[in-house]
Amino acid sequence: MNRQRILHQALWIVPIALAVAIRLCVIFHYGPYVTLHSDDAGYLRSAEWLLQSGTYSYYTPDAPTVHMLPGMTLILAAVLGVFGQGAVGLYVGKIVFTLIGAAGILGAYQSVAYVWNRYAAFVVALFLALYVPGIETDTLFLTETPFMAAFAWTVFYLFKAADSHRLRHVVVATVLFMVSVYFRPNVLLWAVIVLFYLIIKRYPWRKLIGHGVIAACIVVVCMLPWWIRNLLVFHQFIALTDDAANPLLLGTFQGVNFPHPNNPTVVEHHILDVHPNLRPQAMHEIAWFKAQQHAAMYRIREWHHAHPQDFWRSYLWIKPGILWNRPYYPIRILGVLPDTLKAIQPVLLWISLVGHGLALLFAHGKRREVLTVLLTLLYFTVLFSVFFAYQRYNEPLMWLMFSGVPSGIYGLVQAGKWLLAGWRRAPVRS
Repeated sequence: MNRQRILHQALWIVPIALAVAIRLCVIFHYGPYVTLHSDDAGYLRSAEWLLQSGTYSYYTPDAPTVHMLPGMTLILAAVLGVFGQGAVGLYVGKIVFTLIGAAGILGAYQSVAYVWNRYAAFVVALFLALYVPGIETDTLFLTETPFMAAFAWTVFYLFKAADSHRLRHVVVATVLFMVSVYFRPNVLLWAVIVLFYLIIKRYPWRKLIGHGVIAACIVVVCMLPWWIRNLLVFHQFIALTDDAANPLLLGTFQGVNFPHPNNPTVVEHHILDVHPNLRPQAMHEIAWFKAQQHAAMYRIREWHHAHPQDFWRSYLWIKPGILWNRPYYPIRILGVLPDTLKAIQPVLLWISLVGHGLALLFAHGKRREVLTVLLTLLYFTVLFSVFFAYQRYNEPLMWLMFSGVPSGIYGLVQAGKWLLAGWRRAPVRS
């Protein structure tokens, strides 16, 4: 009996061990220099420049940045500072990200197990261990990996705090939430969904206010170093980052019948023609992004005025489809064909959504958690659809989406029990 209990409680070991083993095989098979030559290369350069000059920068070593919060740069700088900037440092960095990815899978497992059971959590964790786009992302230097880890554990401690009403759970959840913010600042407004969840969970009002004040103080303490740095460097208060303008502009090139020109580079060249003082853009980061924001808002108004139906269709249907229906798989690994993943992704999506719907209808006692998960998925879908819909952005959320499969099965089982009990109670007519 004790052996069965131990095995039952240690179900998480199998998917975690499998996830780490697969990712390590990918790292050592393909080598340390595999890169997208995109955001991952930018984060790596930022870490190298920080170590070389002590300046936190992104586009150029000659100018500080507020393009992003420093979570990625600090992790990579810590690794490279100890193990060097050569192959060894890159190998160690990729291994560190693999372990962070494994911590994220464990956080997803614990969250699902807390709401449903360990068998449902095992299914979700096993899916994450084998999900090829996730494997690839965890072996690159991208924000998705640490964000998923911090966010999954945030959700777990949120669920615990909602039931226990204990301050320590609130504190841990808030700290983890702020870690998430340091990798993906756009998660900040998710706090509104957290408040809604705690209210529908009937969190005691006195504790809700008191714990809320403490959580707000933790947020201020965590953000204070960043705010002070921005005041000293840029002589103005910058709450988070300045990078929302570029995704907003890029998002106006997704959909149908968006305004001309059809190429964002043309728009950027036009901005520079009108504002030649912004050259080079890397040396005028804040002003450059403000100019992009003005251009984006002009295109949005023009699009909505000229083709309102196509505008709403693009933002409400096409862009969410880009976000969720397409797997992020830029580099082929493990012999898996991109077309295979393209065929599987929509199936996983719709099965998961149906499962969430079934759980919302029939999973008595779990509906508030299911609703919170759905609102979280909706929040990020709306957020990325308003700005730039990119399939890589769905990866830290795939565990929430796929949790709809075991949730739906649980809901169907509960519905079956309810129907069976009703049939048994029905009077027999002679």
